[in-house]
Amino acid sequence: MGRIEVRPFDGNPADLAALINLSWQNRYLARDLIPVYDAQTLGWQVLNTGEDSRDFRLAAYDGGRLVGCFLAGRLTLRVGAEIRHGTQGSYFSVHPDYAARGVASRLMNALERAHRRHQLDFMLGYVNAAPHTPAAQFWTAFQRAFPARYRPLKSVHFWVRFLNARAAAGALGHPAERAGLRILSALQSAPRRLNAAQNSGEVRSFTPADLPACHLFLDRAAAHSDLAQLWDASALAHQLYSPPVSHTLVSALNGHIQGFSTSFAWPLHSRSSLPAEAIDLLLLDDLTPAARCHLLQATAAASAERGAWLTLAARTDACHAATFLACGFVPVPQVCTLMLLFPVPDLKLDDLRTVGPLRLR
Repeated sequence: MGRIEVRPFDGNPADLAALINLSWQNRYLARDLIPVYDAQTLGWQVLNTGEDSRDFRLAAYDGGRLVGCFLAGRLTLRVGAEIRHGTQGSYFSVHPDYAARGVASRLMNALERAHRRHQLDFMLGYVNAAPHTPAAQFWTAFQRAFPARYRPLKSVHFWVRFLNARAAAGALGHPAERAGLRILSALQSAPRRLNAAQNSGEVRSFTPADLPACHLFLDRAAAHSDLAQLWDASALAHQLYSPPVSHTLVSALNGHIQGFSTSFAWPLHSRSSLPAEAIDLLLLDDLTPAARCHLLQATAAASAERGAWLTLAARTDACHAATFLACGFVPVPQVCTLMLLFPVPDLKLDDLRTVGPLRLR
């Protein structure tokens, strides 16, 4: 083993996905649900998000061998009344053979230096909250040792809708989960799209002409939130429609868009593989209760049609809980923590009550 070098990732995305999957499977128990990545998904999520993010897509190499990574992309947030620039990151991974060689700290320090060099104010991320996992133990110890470098913001819970509960039961590791899903499969039918006679609006696939209206919805949601992402048009177009990874449905009434949802492929693994999708952006506020259910039900049904066994949505509040429950979703509390790394000292974080739509990464 030679000297570890940290530099911007410039290799094969498939090798990067293999490293992340190996590292995460080593961190979690067999009963845990963990994401599984491939080259195409990583390309959409972080690698193809612009050359201006290259310095934040970091990898660790031992000679020519990829042994670690910490990936982030530029992000603009509204924080209270201020506009602040930073990144959103994830995929923090170290090859198990290098776990005791300081690779994690080198990646962390290099990413912080990149933020300071580019005069950015933070890195936004999600941290697994399950206390039994090495990942949660690492971040708990890091926060204790470096409180100025790590700031927890909000607890995040998931709403989960099983689309094929019987198949999902076979993939999960815990006997109680498997038994519960077998019962659920007998009680709950697969989601289906409503026809025009059953609703007062139309749910249809996104087209490029819908981009300005969707952009306006996100900007308005950000203006009414204490913490929210601000988008530019090209990044939002990439987010909303990049098949076969991401898909967007819009809810329209008399030809005018009232809300939308975006889902992306997010395969999971427990005892075995579990096809899944995540609802990334969900704008429901302007819809009637019936139209909210129609959009959410159509979103779940579309995921099922693409072969997903479950779909999930990450939330920091109980807003629209009635809609999720009515559509067959079940709550899973305190799955992860929304946090900031490397926040600059003048970033005001003490009074963040409402969080607007954020990507799940």
